[in-house]
Amino acid sequence: MRIGVFCPNWVGDAVMSIPFFNQLRKIHKNSIIFAISKSWVSPIYYNNQDISEIISFDKKDLSGLRSTKNSGLSLKALDLDIFYLLSDSFRSAYIAKKSEAPIVIGYPGQGRNQMLTKLIRRKRNKDHRTNYYLNLLNNEESSLKKQDSSGIVISSNEKQWAQTELSKLNIVDPIAFFPFSIAKSRSIPESKILELLKMAKKNIIIFGGKTDKKLSEKIVGKLQNSNIYSLAGQYDLRKSIALISQCDGAIASDSGLGHISANIGIPTVSIFGAGDPFITRPIGLKTTYLNQNVYCSPCLKNSCDNKEEPLLCINKISPDKVWSTLSRL
Repeated sequence: MRIGVFCPNWVGDAVMSIPFFNQLRKIHKNSIIFAISKSWVSPIYYNNQDISEIISFDKKDLSGLRSTKNSGLSLKALDLDIFYLLSDSFRSAYIAKKSEAPIVIGYPGQGRNQMLTKLIRRKRNKDHRTNYYLNLLNNEESSLKKQDSSGIVISSNEKQWAQTELSKLNIVDPIAFFPFSIAKSRSIPESKILELLKMAKKNIIIFGGKTDKKLSEKIVGKLQNSNIYSLAGQYDLRKSIALISQCDGAIASDSGLGHISANIGIPTVSIFGAGDPFITRPIGLKTTYLNQNVYCSPCLKNSCDNKEEPLLCINKISPDKVWSTLSRL
């Protein structure tokens, strides 16, 4: 059997989808499984033995109707028997339709019902997103609590590269810090970042994307602390994963990098603001989260609407509590 899986669009969601592939492989041991994803999340699935091949689309491949249609048509060559949609978007269903897979499985909504051959009902009760993906397999034994799943796979060569790179930078036993998020309501405010870093007793590496580079360097400049390093925007996702794997711990916003560190076994404390940790908390053996149930949370919005007390949900979390929580993991 040849199975296609349209992956989630964001790094954190991609990490939370790994148990789906683990379970899919258990069900279809000898099948060819394709992870079909946007290029910026593809590195999450590298080296995963449950995935036979990764099909990656760049932004231009999915911009506009013509490009999206052509991308879907290109999947006809895969000769898929089943196409699972982990993304709830109309675009993913349209691509699946154009692939001519005879069975397309996903959740209803977004005007895409007619393009699905099997609609899966959402559970009534709130559940973690990992279970949301597993539910598409329509298997009651597939649940987050029962997973003994592998996660992100980092090769020995990648680990060796990271060790060498940190040695070149003279960074020893660092704590990773991920203060940024695509959503402003989930990013740690600059003032809170400074409070946290002023309490740091170990080397700190600030990670982030290219858009975070300027602010990250500004923060390092304000602190004038030789133990704080900014690597934001300097490495691609795969190299960042390797570097994170060499850290002694991590402090994260509600972001994809926090999911990565938790998944690969790094002690991780995630600071939640607008998001709902019950649904999207990172999963790992040495991970936890901090949040304050203030009167406006969880709002689930990408920008804070609390004009009188902006980002109250994050600002209520004391730096002392963050560091003490990490020390206990």
